[in-house]
Amino acid sequence: MLLTVKNGYLIITDREGKTIIDNITCGVRGDSGAFLLKNAWVIGEDSYGTYAENGASRLRFDSKDGELKLSLRYVHEDEDIAFSDELLILSGKLTETDISVYGSAVGNYEGVRVNEMLTDLDTHVLSERGKAECGDYAIVNGPDGSFFAGCVTSNEYFGGFFVSEDGTFEARQYTEGREIKRGDVLTSDVVMLMPSADPEDSLIHYCDTVAALSDTPPRKKFDVPSGYCTWYYYFNGINDTIIDRTITEIAEEKERLPVRYVQIDDGWQVCYGQWEENEKFAKGMKAHAERIKAEGFTPGLWFAPLWAKLAKIRTEHPEYFAVDRRNGEVTKTLDLSVPEVKAFISEIFRRATYDWGYRYLKLDLITACFGAYRFRDPSFNSMKNYKECLHTIIASIPEDTFILGCTSPFAPVVGLVDGIRTSCDIGGDWDSVRQVFNRVLNRLFYHKRLFICDADCLIIRKPENEDSECRRNCTRTDEEIKSYISATAASGGILMLSDKLSLLNDEQKKMISYVFPQNKDAAKPLDFTEDYIPGVLDCGKRGSVRTVMLINWNDEERVMGVDTEAAHVFEFWSRSYRGRVSGRYESVIKPHSVEVLFLTECEEPAVIGTDSVLIPKIDQSFADGKLKVSFAKNGESLYVIADELSADGCSVEKLENGLYKVTNTENVKTVTLNTK
Repeated sequence: MLLTVKNGYLIITDREGKTIIDNITCGVRGDSGAFLLKNAWVIGEDSYGTYAENGASRLRFDSKDGELKLSLRYVHEDEDIAFSDELLILSGKLTETDISVYGSAVGNYEGVRVNEMLTDLDTHVLSERGKAECGDYAIVNGPDGSFFAGCVTSNEYFGGFFVSEDGTFEARQYTEGREIKRGDVLTSDVVMLMPSADPEDSLIHYCDTVAALSDTPPRKKFDVPSGYCTWYYYFNGINDTIIDRTITEIAEEKERLPVRYVQIDDGWQVCYGQWEENEKFAKGMKAHAERIKAEGFTPGLWFAPLWAKLAKIRTEHPEYFAVDRRNGEVTKTLDLSVPEVKAFISEIFRRATYDWGYRYLKLDLITACFGAYRFRDPSFNSMKNYKECLHTIIASIPEDTFILGCTSPFAPVVGLVDGIRTSCDIGGDWDSVRQVFNRVLNRLFYHKRLFICDADCLIIRKPENEDSECRRNCTRTDEEIKSYISATAASGGILMLSDKLSLLNDEQKKMISYVFPQNKDAAKPLDFTEDYIPGVLDCGKRGSVRTVMLINWNDEERVMGVDTEAAHVFEFWSRSYRGRVSGRYESVIKPHSVEVLFLTECEEPAVIGTDSVLIPKIDQSFADGKLKVSFAKNGESLYVIADELSADGCSVEKLENGLYKVTNTENVKTVTLNTK
C-alpha cells in the first residue's frame, strides 16, 4: 500500500494505483467538535525519512513490501479544547462499498477505550450494523479485496479503528480527555496498513511487528502454567482452613492432575490497596506459601495493584491518586508518576515474593482503574500509568516470578507480563462458555508470540458437586462439559482448575485428567472469522496423529467436517472408530456437543487413538511384523488397527474385526505388539 498526494489530499493506493482510501486528513476531536488540518498536503523528505506535511503537522510514513507504516506529529492551531477524545492519525473515505469489518470491540472505561478481555470479536457487516469501532486492529473486507490495519506501537495512547457504512475510515488514538491548547504538539504511535489475503496470517504478522517494535520484547522464559485457583468456588470467602484443605486436596490428586501452581485469589487482604493479611488469615501468607511449596507446588497470589479506594493510604495521602479530569475528584487509582507511590508498590511486591515466597502474581481489576484522569506528571495517561506500575513491579520481584495480567489491555503491555487473560470470566452456564471461547478462540494468534494466553479457569462441576461454600453454581450438561474441556485443551494456554476436588467423583476427575499431558500450543481455527465462535479446531499433528475438534456452539445440530488425506478416523469421547476416510470427513454434531477426531495416515497395523489424552502425541514404529508403541499414562488404552495382535506386558482385547484395545496395566512406557 502506498501513500501519495492527489489534488492536495492524501490518498492510499494499492501497488497498481487503485485508490483504497481517499481524501485523507488528520486532526483531533473533542467536546467542542472536530479540528482537521485544512491546508494542502505536500510530500517531502528529511534525514529521518519521508513525510507528508500540512502546515506545521507532519505525517511520517514508510512503505515497504506492501506495508504502510504511519505516525503523526500534530500541531494544534485552532481554539483550545477543554476535553479531547481522539487524535486522528488519519481520517478518510473508503472507495469501496458493501464493507464488512472483523475485529475486537472496544471497551469504554470512563472515557478510556481499550481492547481487553471483556470485549467480544465478530465480523461486522456495515450494511446491517452501520459502523464498527475496533481496538488495536481491524480487517476491512470489500468486494475487491481486504486490508489489515493495526496499532503496532503503544507508547503514547490506546488506539483503534473506526469504519462506517458511508465509507468513513479512521485510525484513532484515544486522548482520554487531555486538554489541548493552541500550539500544543501531539505525537501518535505507529499504525500499519497492508493487504490481507488471509486474516489469520495478517494477525500473526501483526504480532511479529508489535514484538519487533516494542521497547520491551515479549517475555518468553516461562512454560505454559497449569494450576489451581480458589476464586471460582469460594470467591472472596477464603480463610486459613479452606486454603489448608485445598492444598491437601490438590496434593492428593497430583499424580492424576499434575498441576504446578496453587494460586490464592481475592479475599486474603485487608482491602484493595492494603495488601496485608486480614483476620481470616491468622497463619499468615508466608505460612501458606511454605505449605504450598512443601507439597511440591509453586505458590501464587492475587492483587489489584492500582486500586486503593478504601485503603488508609487514600485517606492519609490523597495526593498519591489520579484525579478525574471532569469533576476534579480524587479517584481510586494510584498515580505511578508519584515517586512515593512507586515505593509503596515496590514494597508490596517485594514482600509478597522475596519475603513470603510467591512466584505467580495475578494482577487484576486493571481497566476498572482506567479513566479520563489527570496525573502528577501531565504526560501520563491510563496506559502509561499501568505500564509504569508493571515496570515498578518487575524491578521489585525475583526473575522467576510469573506475571498474569487480568482485565489487562493486550498490545501495550508486551514484554511487561508473561500471560494475559484473553476471555471474560467463566460463569456457570453454557452461554458463559460461549462468551469465553468467542474471545479465546479468536485470539489464539497472540499465544506465545506476544504473551501466553489464559482462557480462565476450567470448572466442570454440576449441582451435586457443590456445597454451602460454593459461590458460583454450575448447570452445564455432560455434553456441554465435554465441549468445554475440549476447547480448553485446544486453546493451549494457561490451565487453572477451580472446582472443590473432594466433591468431584472419580469419573469427573478422569475427565479433567484428559487435558494432561498439557497441550501448550494454540490450535488453528479452520473457520476463523466465519462464525462468531470458531468450531473447527486443528490441533496439529503430534507423532503419528493429527487431532481436530468439531464443536457445535449453536442451539441447532450442524453438519461439520474436515478435509483429510486417506486417514483412519477415531473419535475420542465415544471411543469409536469411524473408518478410513479419504477427502472429507463429515458428521452431524448435536447442539453444544463436540467430536474430538484423531486422524492417522499410517498404513495398518497402526495405533489410531487413545482414551486418556485429548491432544495426544502418539509415537509408533512398525518393522518385521512388530509394532512398537508408547504410552502416556498407566491404565491408558490405545486403539490399534491390525489383522492380528498379541503382546506381553499389557492387556490386548479384540473389539471387532481388525480393531484392538491395548491397555497399559503394568505401568510400562513402551510395548512391542506382535501382528503375526
